[in-house]
Amino acid sequence: MSDKDIQNAEVKEKIIKAAIEEFAENGYKAASTNSICKKAKVSKGLIYYYFKSKEEIYLNALKFAIDEFKENVTIQINDNSKNGINYISEYFDTKFKFFRENPLYSKLIINSLLNDNTEEAKKLGEEFQRYNNSLIFEIIKSIDINPKFNREKAFELVLMIGEKLEEKHMKDIENKQKDTAIEEFRKDHKLMIEMVFEGIDK
Repeated sequence: MSDKDIQNAEVKEKIIKAAIEEFAENGYKAASTNSICKKAKVSKGLIYYYFKSKEEIYLNALKFAIDEFKENVTIQINDNSKNGINYISEYFDTKFKFFRENPLYSKLIINSLLNDNTEEAKKLGEEFQRYNNSLIFEIIKSIDINPKFNREKAFELVLMIGEKLEEKHMKDIENKQKDTAIEEFRKDHKLMIEMVFEGIDK
């Protein structure tokens, strides 16, 4: 890669990171390209040299956040010393920690799923959901499910518990120390999953 290519990549990434902040805080419609220019400390002409439109900036910012998530949040089911609870807890702990350490990514991705958005952004949001669901379902497939129960319903239950606890703990996450917030989520989630696997009936 030439020096010019490196410089172009660095400028483009600087714009994308500024865009992530702007879109995460204000949503797609209310976000301002002027604000992105100020945050990135570049001219509007330079932004439109790299990106054709506001939507293209937004899609690149969203894809950057999702790619970072995929790179950092994975699961490998190949450790015989671990069971289903261990893998489920590990996955949701890693996911929560990632979003706690990158709150703008969390806001950006959630906005793409919940708010009135562009069609391409919705597709990226759905891609993010499919990735999450595929990881969880891989764990569920590896578990020796009680024949009384349906594997798909087990998947839905595990997903529902994880998402509800994420929602609960993310509400006031900015008011807590990072390690405290992560540990509180970890303990809460582990307890809920143990209740599912071990049962609450004495």
